[in-house]
Amino acid sequence: MKRVAIYTRFSPRRNAGESESCETQESYCREYAESKGYTVIDVFEDKAMSGNDPNRPGLANAISALRRGDVLLAYKPDRIARSVMLSEWTRIKVGNKGATLECVSGDIDGNGDESTMVRQVLAAVAEYERKQIGARTRDAMRRHQKNGKRMSRYAPYGHRVDPLDHKRLVSNPDEQAVIAHIGKQVAKGVNPNAITSRLNAEMPDLSRTGIWNTKTVTKIIRRMETV
Repeated sequence: MKRVAIYTRFSPRRNAGESESCETQESYCREYAESKGYTVIDVFEDKAMSGNDPNRPGLANAISALRRGDVLLAYKPDRIARSVMLSEWTRIKVGNKGATLECVSGDIDGNGDESTMVRQVLAAVAEYERKQIGARTRDAMRRHQKNGKRMSRYAPYGHRVDPLDHKRLVSNPDEQAVIAHIGKQVAKGVNPNAITSRLNAEMPDLSRTGIWNTKTVTKIIRRMETV
């Protein structure tokens, strides 16, 4: 009788856990294991973690628990990874343990050239879908923020939470002046590192953390480019 380690995952986006939650995935996997006569040895999960993230404790622990002849079982291939590279890397790691990877739905059997090609095409589609979802989410958040709707715990630089309505944002004049200053520097061809140095010399008190860094300045520039 084969031993099975079940792995479940859902993504870090709003309401992601309401559809195909870890508990739902586990239920499908247990039904599948029972139908095959497999014995479930343990269940591993990564909640609110991207399928593009290689550093997932649940997946690493699931692979570590495998022995020769065991099965790593997931509900769908995209629960294992939404990246062609990570999908194949996981199969290699599982194979090195003498184990196999199975999925309840959407699995491609075999390790021949044709099976590998089909599996990689499906993984590429999942990777594309992940990127499209991310792009749509970012665009929607920027659109809502532009219309003054609060989308996160912290207001984006240049705005502050409306004291009369905590669900909305209002302009912060001092920070907007910094953004305008950054925009002028960008128009002159000044790079983010040089802009950061100037901000620390001229406007250190207008940094929310007390010191400007290139990452923050670059984020502001990118946001300006999408407006």
